Amino acid sequence: MGSTLSSKHGDDGLVEDYKAWKAMGEGGTSHSWAGYMSQVSAEKTMAFGADDTIKPGFYDRPEKLATGWKLATEEQRANARKSFLKEPLPVRPGPRARAKPFVYPQRERNAADPQDPAVKKAYMDAFRNLGEANAESTEWKTSALEKHGQALFTKRSVPLTPLAGPTSREICHIHGTDLSGHVTLSFRDAEEVVSKGWGERHRLSGTDWIHLGYTMLYVPNTVEETAVLTKIFQAGVDYMKSG
Repeated sequence: MGSTLSSKHGDDGLVEDYKAWKAMGEGGTSHSWAGYMSQVSAEKTMAFGADDTIKPGFYDRPEKLATGWKLATEEQRANARKSFLKEPLPVRPGPRARAKPFVYPQRERNAADPQDPAVKKAYMDAFRNLGEANAESTEWKTSALEKHGQALFTKRSVPLTPLAGPTSREICHIHGTDLSGHVTLSFRDAEEVVSKGWGERHRLSGTDWIHLGYTMLYVPNTVEETAVLTKIFQAGVDYMKSG
């Protein structure tokens, strides 16, 4: 963990970096110079490096990295270590996507980049259906982590593992800016998503701010990929429902 800032953060480089950050659109903090500088500060003081988010084996030491581990029961620890995916994920075809090199918001593409209308419709329809299919235990609210946009949360009636305390019961959301998303997963499922090329860790997961299993999902390239991503979201719902 530590700074990955370089000489680009001289005065001219900082302004250009700010423009690149702002091009991603809103999310996670104010869409302003103050918001940009807050993530610069987080990068210097607490965030993991941009290349750490796809390294294998990160989830092997939850006792050192998972906030709430000491407070969790043995059952809650066991749930965090098991898979809630109904079947193993396929390896995602094509070159590996990557998040842009900022701490937050974490995005794959810029807000102005084109989105395939058919893919967007299929993905957003599936996401809404996810809420309907899990209506007994979940509810829609404004994302606590993104500060805007709809996210799926566990209801107050569902027991909450102390491992998920930092995420304020938030399970998952999709970013309207580029169709990437985030989901809170068990450690085993997070490892599966990262290793199979469907996403990467958040740079603050494994800190006091965010659940160790909080994972970015890349932008779907096809309607078929939205089905795989929806299964990952469901695994996050099932994990968070496990208490």
